[in-house]
Parts: sequence; structure tokens; C-alpha cells
Amino acid sequence: MLKLSFTTLGCPDWTLRQIVENAARMGFDAVDFRGLLTELDITACTEFTTDLATTRRLFADHGVAISGIATSARFAVIDAAEQQKQFDEARRNMELAAKLGTHTLRVYGGRVPEGYTVDTIMPIVVENLRKIGDEAEQFDVTLALETHDDWTDSAAFARLMREAHHPRVRVLWDLHHPYRTNGELPEVTYNNIGAYTVSIHVKDSIPTEGGHRYVFLGEGDVPLKQMLDLLIAGGYNGYAILEWEKRWIRDLPEPEAAFPQYVQQMRAWMK
Repeated sequence: MLKLSFTTLGCPDWTLRQIVENAARMGFDAVDFRGLLTELDITACTEFTTDLATTRRLFADHGVAISGIATSARFAVIDAAEQQKQFDEARRNMELAAKLGTHTLRVYGGRVPEGYTVDTIMPIVVENLRKIGDEAEQFDVTLALETHDDWTDSAAFARLMREAHHPRVRVLWDLHHPYRTNGELPEVTYNNIGAYTVSIHVKDSIPTEGGHRYVFLGEGDVPLKQMLDLLIAGGYNGYAILEWEKRWIRDLPEPEAAFPQYVQQMRAWMK
């Protein structure tokens, strides 16, 4: 069975101790950090600076791993000052990841700048990813570029991976986005980016007028089990990370309900 994790995006009101204790009690193998309480960048939190040793002990004592850190760093950026800001965020978090003993750092392509297209911005993204990929080597960290924003077309994403051609630059396949945004069939997405995938986000939804609404796993129409089956058959053995977007969508059900349901449904699917 795939190892199960959740991103802290889904529990924005939990303290660090609540996060770790609930992860252990609910049957998760790991936690993926996307913020802690009111702070989105965990490198600014005392739990990950002056109290880092205590944090590491807390996880070890509960038998819970850290599957990765999800940053806001994005690399479809042309302004030099903005590039520096994004590189600095990635560097801070790569250093923290190394101290925590985790090896995956989520990054973004981001929105394509005005006046560019995916095709014309791609050489700049490639150059930026190669540079930060070289730096990731010293921290033993792999950058997992998420299928998000203007980068949900898996054919374009595969081209980006081929052109970047860097062992430290890989894919976080958010199973929801290529299907919901572009209507891609699971086998199409998998054939394009499955071989590059080192991390996955799992979430379900139903279409609504002008968008979609997130629902509990298995209650929507995203063909998640088919995607998971393709990944497992292809040798994926990383974490399956629940991304419950409670931080952004406050009327979603509470994590006390969503997180155990995820574990139960994933176990049923993976029998």
C-alpha cells in the first residue's frame, strides 16, 4: 500500500503537537508541511528554528515521518528581483528539509507572465529550474514541480522535464488538476509524466457551474483509483498526500472528519 500523508493546508488551526498526534492516531505515515497555524512559511516558525530539535523528537516519538515541504517558490519569473526572492525561499526550505531529513520540496511553475505563453516562457523556466536544481544537490533534496496554475497540460509538462533534464527536478502530480482543468484521461497524464513523478496530491471534486467543489475521497468523479493503480503498477512508492484545502476554503468539513475518511477510503482502494 502507498504511504499516506496529509498536507497541513488541511488543518490550519492545529498546533504542531496536534498535527503529529492526530497523524499517528488516524493512521498516517507522514505529514507534508504547508504552513503552521497563521504562518505559511514554516522557516519563520520557532518550531523549525530554535525549537527544531524538539520538533524532530516529537515526530520520532510518534513514529511519523515528514514527507516533504510545500513552498510558494515559483520559477516562471522574468524580473531579476522577483527571481531572487523565489530562489531565496527555495534555499531556506531546502536547508530546513535537509535538517528534517526529508528529501522532497514542492515548487511551482506559477502563472505565465503577461506577454508570454507556455512555449515562450519555457526556456526561462528551464534555466531557473536547472540553477535551483544544482543547488538542491548539496541538500539531497528533489524539487517536485506541481501540476498547477498554467502548468496542468501534461504534454507541456513532459516537455519541460525533458528540456530541464535535471535529476533534482521532478514532478508533483496533483491528480485532480490535469483531469479537472483539461479533461485529461488518467492514462494520458500518466504516459506523459508518470516516469517523472516523485510525489502526488490526492483530492476529489464534483463539477459545478463555473468550477468545482471539493468532496470527500470517492464521492466525486475524479478517476483517482485508476490514477493510483497506474502509478503503483509503474513502480511509484512515494507518499499519497491528501491535499484538503481548508486553509483557503474555510467552509470545507473539518480535518477531524476529512482525514480519517481519506485513510479509510485509501485502504479500501489499495487492498
